[in-house]
Amino acid sequence: MIRVRTLVCAALAAALAAAPFAPVRAQSPQPAAQVDVTRATLPNGMEVVVLRDTLAPVVATWMNYRVGADDEPITGLAHAQEHMLFRGSKTLTASQFADTTAITGGNFNADTQNEITQYFFEMPSQYLNIALNLERSRATGALDDQKLWDQERGAITQEVTGDNSSATYRLYAKTVEHMFAGTPYADVGLGTVASFKQIQAPDLKAFYAKWYHPNNAIYVIAGNVDPQATIAKVRALYADVPSAPLPPRKPVRLAAPTALTLRDNSSDPITVAFVAYRVPGYTSPDYFASEILNDVLNSQRGALFELQASGKALGTFAQSQTYPEAGLSLVGSAVPVATSGDTAVTDIKNVIENYKKNGLPADLVEVAKQREVAQAQFALNSISNLASTWSQTLAIEHRTPDEDLAGLQKVTLDDVNRVLRTWYDNTTATVAIATPKEAAGSAFGAKVGEDNTVIPTEHTALPAFARNVLKQLRVPEQTIAPVQQTLPNGLKLVVVPTKLTPTVTLRGVVAGNPGVQEPPGKDGLSGIVDGLFAYGTATYDRIAFQTELDKIAATESAGRSFSLDVLSSAFDRGVALLADNELHPAFPADAFAIVKQQTAGSLAGQLKSPDYKAQRALVNALYPAGDPSRRAATPQTVGAVALDDVKSYYAAAFRPDLTTIVVVGDVTPEHARAAVDGAFGAWKATGPTPDLYPKAVPANKPARAVIPATGRIQADVRLGETIALGYNDPDYPLLDLANTVLTGGFYASLLFHDLRELHGYVYTVGSTFNAGRNRSTFFVNYGCDPQNIDRAARLVVDDLRSLQSKPIDAGRLIKAKALVLGQLPVSQESTGQLASGILEYVSTGRSPDQDRIEARAQLAASAAAVRAALKRWIRPDGFVRVVQGPAK
Repeated sequence: MIRVRTLVCAALAAALAAAPFAPVRAQSPQPAAQVDVTRATLPNGMEVVVLRDTLAPVVATWMNYRVGADDEPITGLAHAQEHMLFRGSKTLTASQFADTTAITGGNFNADTQNEITQYFFEMPSQYLNIALNLERSRATGALDDQKLWDQERGAITQEVTGDNSSATYRLYAKTVEHMFAGTPYADVGLGTVASFKQIQAPDLKAFYAKWYHPNNAIYVIAGNVDPQATIAKVRALYADVPSAPLPPRKPVRLAAPTALTLRDNSSDPITVAFVAYRVPGYTSPDYFASEILNDVLNSQRGALFELQASGKALGTFAQSQTYPEAGLSLVGSAVPVATSGDTAVTDIKNVIENYKKNGLPADLVEVAKQREVAQAQFALNSISNLASTWSQTLAIEHRTPDEDLAGLQKVTLDDVNRVLRTWYDNTTATVAIATPKEAAGSAFGAKVGEDNTVIPTEHTALPAFARNVLKQLRVPEQTIAPVQQTLPNGLKLVVVPTKLTPTVTLRGVVAGNPGVQEPPGKDGLSGIVDGLFAYGTATYDRIAFQTELDKIAATESAGRSFSLDVLSSAFDRGVALLADNELHPAFPADAFAIVKQQTAGSLAGQLKSPDYKAQRALVNALYPAGDPSRRAATPQTVGAVALDDVKSYYAAAFRPDLTTIVVVGDVTPEHARAAVDGAFGAWKATGPTPDLYPKAVPANKPARAVIPATGRIQADVRLGETIALGYNDPDYPLLDLANTVLTGGFYASLLFHDLRELHGYVYTVGSTFNAGRNRSTFFVNYGCDPQNIDRAARLVVDDLRSLQSKPIDAGRLIKAKALVLGQLPVSQESTGQLASGILEYVSTGRSPDQDRIEARAQLAASAAAVRAALKRWIRPDGFVRVVQGPAK
């Protein structure tokens, strides 16, 4: 999906999920791992940066053009040009571009910001030459054809309506517009329906001709590649791309900030409020102090987080959006519907005023600085994040990440307090409040008539530089060596040693199914239990426990799913703290009252929200009465939960024989076993291991539901059906391969091609087989304007019928196989992804290399076998269709 980046919206999403922010780091981290950096500037002015990272046989390439929303004469023009560079160039057609990327198994996307537009690929490093050639095609000239733009206009308009269906996004955009009025920063760059109607092919061509030149670009390449050889390849590919004079930039003249209160109605289950402050930009000497201030505000030992811990808020956040000459900081919270947004704003402002009056805690400032040092060490643990970080700092800040880190370390307590008292002025701040408003009614629709539209699917042949990929398909060799062990108490442990950085990533899960395990009438109990792990242990209260984590640079979470990110030198201590939290939660009575109240408050709004209603409509239509999947928490069931229920549920549901831990990083299997055994070995289970896996259910009947959603412009559509198949069935890999044909590889996939590329009915479309041990579901979801709901649904059904009636086209099938095989190394490009992938398999009784086992079956699959599997399991006429759409 191509999108406009809005970092702040991620913070708002975090508040909606009421997820605690990562704790701050320790005061004495070990020396940071150094990235191998090679830089060069080509004769045409292009800057090239190669970052060698051997974590996985993967490469990420980020082309950063220094042009964005700041430079456009029509709002959305930079964003439109970004989209059009996926519609083909003078050397590659759109289908060649999409098909070539798809067969590598890689990811590709783009990102329009105010100052830059980024184009990025991630794929197996053996395909580096393909990534370089694809990017070169953009640099040699965009087509920007009027016919192609007319097709893409429909899709990009879907993106606009989708984003503007979010009240928090609308408020954020209005906040930016007000705070930076009269400057280029006031334009968030998304564009509008009206502006995209105004934009025509000549506008696109003129914009490209002004800005898309090598002397206006920084090319960042990270991964398991040879730096000198990579630069030589780039030099050869771009030698004939000429530089050009660049137009002057628009000046930035900031007016003094003025107060404003913005309000909007949302379809969310909770109220979100934030206070926005003008803060220093990248060029300001106070920029680094401003960043440390954000870290302090997000500390779990700080006053802002205390709003959440004390029950006044469901979640809190402090997030910045920075430009060269200025920035803004959003400090906000999510609260239950029973709490007014104005009360939330008052609480936020009081936190700021008290900090201004009394000063920030000195220890939190120091810990925040050292947190940045620790984060630098973890940066190498993801190839894509490494490329992204260097791209952002070089292309926008004109600094390196190391220079950023050095600037952060020079910040003093006085600097941070000065920034707080100078810039965080509540009398000139912009306030925004999104309040839930329930839309009326829900209705079942009538049957849609047939549509026999013939959809062409012919694609151009692959370019010469990519044709060999399909001639040598094989399952890639495993580059890691997982060591699987089982402790005497039944706990499963998998260790993947790697010495790339002095860090360790741990991910764990206690298998469970609340629908099976929760007592009758006490639905929501498991959520209360999980929420209480944040309130300390039998050894340490909440603040003391967080202080212990700060001492060792650790980020930790406990509960049904648990995690630890820690420096390898502190691995033993980190595991001991994790085990203390997981095995000896305090479950204090006052915290129980807070979490119970928060849970009930969240549910009060959730039950009225369109998202909840849509999910319940889907589940109730898919599963019969009495099925565990139909159980749902309400304020009443949560109200029936007592503290003794929490303790009883924990004792019964949290068992070592249901627990799996995966450790990836700078630790040997022997060391990891000793640490985990020492911390978790005394944990014992009582009674037989419970059966958590419900049996298959009869095929659902087709049904439809429409859920009105206040504030939405675009409709979210979900088609779903049940399948009486489990992940151990030999047909499962074949269905997964068929799913890749449907939506894997963007334009290269069948549904993307038909629904978006040809017709522009949708902005994005996805499909998933969610496989369980005994039963599964198949979903197709898409976002579209309301008038396209039926048209898109008919195309989905027609495509499925076609796949069932005749074997999949040989070319499309082999491309899907190539994509699946290429995804194997890409899925291991970070320690977090690697650990989570292994955890998913081992915790469900499968092999750590289950992905390769399934890939071998997929590589061997015939078109007839895939068609037969689809015929056996998929019912094109059996979908439950649930639509969330604009409230009438």
